[in-house]
Amino acid sequence: MARWFALVVVVLASSCGFIGGRSARCDLRPNTPQCTDWRNNLQPVWTVQESVCTTLGGTGAGGTFTASQTCPTTDMLGGCQVRAADGSLQTNWYYTSTKYKTKDDAKAECDNGMSFVDPS
Repeated sequence: MARWFALVVVVLASSCGFIGGRSARCDLRPNTPQCTDWRNNLQPVWTVQESVCTTLGGTGAGGTFTASQTCPTTDMLGGCQVRAADGSLQTNWYYTSTKYKTKDDAKAECDNGMSFVDPS
């Protein structure tokens, strides 16, 4: 009985966002061939990410924030990923365009401390 109760608590906690984290994205397309997503975020709100994305939306870069979604994989070449201290992942995804024609073009965007990852 105790094991069953523990399993129910874990399932309920994860469905409420207390375990496992949440996802969101800032899609800069079609203005800029990039979309940034955050996965496994344990923070209760997206204040900083949403604010930055909204600011970009008012510029030529574009930017549309969407919670509970990750970046689309169609035409994605790959991305530059970094893991935060809390275990969450931020990935800047790059898409086929006049600027990014190959996987190596996208890989060149990765700064120190960032790892290149294939589309997922």
